[in-house]
Amino acid sequence: MNTFNIALFGIIGASLLYYIYLIQYTNSVPFQLGEIQEKEQEARNKESGKKNYQIPNFFFITPWNKDGYKLTVKYAQKIDMVSPAWFNVRYNNVIDGRQVVNEQWMQEIVQANPQIAIIPRVQIELQQSSIIQQINSPQLLESIINLVQQYQDKFHGIMIDTPYLSYIDALDAYDIVIFLQKLKARLNNKMLVLTLYGIYDPSQYKHSTLKKLFKLADYTLIQTYDYQIQDQEDQILSPYSWIQENLEHFMTYKEKLLFGIPFYGFKKTEHNKTHFIGNELLKLNASNHLTEWDRSSSECRYKNELVSISYPCPDFLVQRLELIKDFRRGYFVWEGGQGIELFYQLL
Repeated sequence: MNTFNIALFGIIGASLLYYIYLIQYTNSVPFQLGEIQEKEQEARNKESGKKNYQIPNFFFITPWNKDGYKLTVKYAQKIDMVSPAWFNVRYNNVIDGRQVVNEQWMQEIVQANPQIAIIPRVQIELQQSSIIQQINSPQLLESIINLVQQYQDKFHGIMIDTPYLSYIDALDAYDIVIFLQKLKARLNNKMLVLTLYGIYDPSQYKHSTLKKLFKLADYTLIQTYDYQIQDQEDQILSPYSWIQENLEHFMTYKEKLLFGIPFYGFKKTEHNKTHFIGNELLKLNASNHLTEWDRSSSECRYKNELVSISYPCPDFLVQRLELIKDFRRGYFVWEGGQGIELFYQLL
């Protein structure tokens, strides 16, 4: 089957599954804010259960949102890989973050699911003016390897996060590939996970660059959230059509790719726009907020005369999981502590 036929099959399949979803799930999955709040209380009294979607997944958690620790332990049986955002490599190539490593959580989550992989995020701070000099510094490589060796029996790999990886072609920063090749060789059997921004333009990445990066990575995360093509007034998180475009674009690559699902949202008032998380959703007065479904992006809005909130709802989540599953890919979540337990029950 040629590439065109595969792509066509994927598009038709995704469309069919979407309509099946509308028929089967619209009435059974809660949508109104009040229903979501009621179902959340029920979810908190339930056991985790097994995965509903038999596809790979990867969850970020953060030390500044401690609900992620609790939720990932409770739902560990549904999680394949978890990535605590603990470490930052400063401009001097010194790694900061060891002081927030949560040893107790690591012990608890492995007890809950002995098969789970702990793959912490290492965020590398690079300056465009000196990116090549920094990336070629032997100290950078040694700092990361020393970190992995320090937690040899607890870490199953590392996730490298730097925005410059997504601009590698624009900056001609191919030394990053050489650095990653050296890093992968030193990791031995440990996993390497990379991340790239979702595409807005088919020419955003060179095919040759993607092949090199995908070959190095055990998994690559495609960030299909933080949607950027919008006006200042918009609150779009992750439009359904954009995720589908990314899934179709990357169909020709056989490597393990995971596509992003946000567990956060935005709250917009007359004066500002701030991040919004699940705990805040549960505190809203449902009788004072109108629930809307944005058909253009397949996203939820909660509104009154003073505020407009964009935050994932069960419909949002199920649609995207079905789409990703249809393309035989996996998903990742940013980030676990910002969601609600009802989301985890649906996974």
